[in-house]
Amino acid sequence: MEKGYDYKKMSTEGYECQCEAAGYCPLLGRQMSESLYSLCKTDSRYRSLFLETAQKKGIHDIGVQKKFNHKQKEQSELHSKADSVILELKENGMEVDNISEGLGDTIEKVLSKFGINNEKIESILGSQGCGCSERKKWFNKIFSYNKESSDE
Repeated sequence: MEKGYDYKKMSTEGYECQCEAAGYCPLLGRQMSESLYSLCKTDSRYRSLFLETAQKKGIHDIGVQKKFNHKQKEQSELHSKADSVILELKENGMEVDNISEGLGDTIEKVLSKFGINNEKIESILGSQGCGCSERKKWFNKIFSYNKESSDE
């Protein structure tokens, strides 16, 4: 450690904030607004949280800093990959609103991919109402993908 700060010890032994005003805090290595300065100065819980964060980020330890920055970079790359996958799914017609509630929705989606829908079945049968919507509701209720509603 550069300056020999023992953040863990400072946090557990009730370290008091030494800053005289809001601004840059060399111990935490960050700008402290008036509200953050006030919290650090008056509330030991926040002060401990600030010290723990400084320790995790390795403010005064280059080895810890490198590990923290590497971890941050990995998380950023994962978020970027997830965002690109979501964008690709949206571009291919997958929307969150289109997620099936149960088996009835899934059957309807599969059949519609083959051009089979209510209108087609009604025209083949030559009558109004094929009972598809009723069966869809029944399948959705009995074979629900939503765990909360299937526990009823």
